[in-house]
Amino acid sequence: MFVSTMPVSPSGRPGFRVVVAVLAAMVMAATPLAFGQQQDTAAPSVGTVARLAGRAGVQTCLDAARRFGPALTGTAGSHAAVAMSHPAAPDAATLGVVIERNDAATTSLVSAAFAPTARGGCDLSYDKVDVWRKSCQDVALEELRHTQALERLGEQIAVIALSPTHHIYLIRIAGGCVSVTKEVLYP
Repeated sequence: MFVSTMPVSPSGRPGFRVVVAVLAAMVMAATPLAFGQQQDTAAPSVGTVARLAGRAGVQTCLDAARRFGPALTGTAGSHAAVAMSHPAAPDAATLGVVIERNDAATTSLVSAAFAPTARGGCDLSYDKVDVWRKSCQDVALEELRHTQALERLGEQIAVIALSPTHHIYLIRIAGGCVSVTKEVLYP
């Protein structure tokens, strides 16, 4: 939707521009661009990610959303999620899902993309971001059980390559470490 900031009436009445802006805001607020859902600890039979994908009109990636959704939302604690889909052709485009995961120790942000493929399947990519109040070396040893020396991506970021398509990046910050888990799946 395009909203012009130029005067829209020949008389240049400033009140008219405000009315147009308010009407545009009301239309945008009523148009579902993303579907959100709060989920408590009691998980229903259909997971949050699959429910959001189905509500958005996604069919090709619905099976992948069912299979991988519970791993994305986590099995302990609570989560909230929002899905973003193409407004006219949700089944032919990438479905984006952003999840806030909460458990006793941490809050994580998960960003996932389910993309239909030319071969009729659905590829999945996700990033999981965690902030730790300990050094990256301690995160690697204590949280990730990684006992080998950390390899460097560049000067400031360490990488743990679990497989060719599954990496964990460790970024030093003041007072701790940010870990970014990145995985690409071709189910």
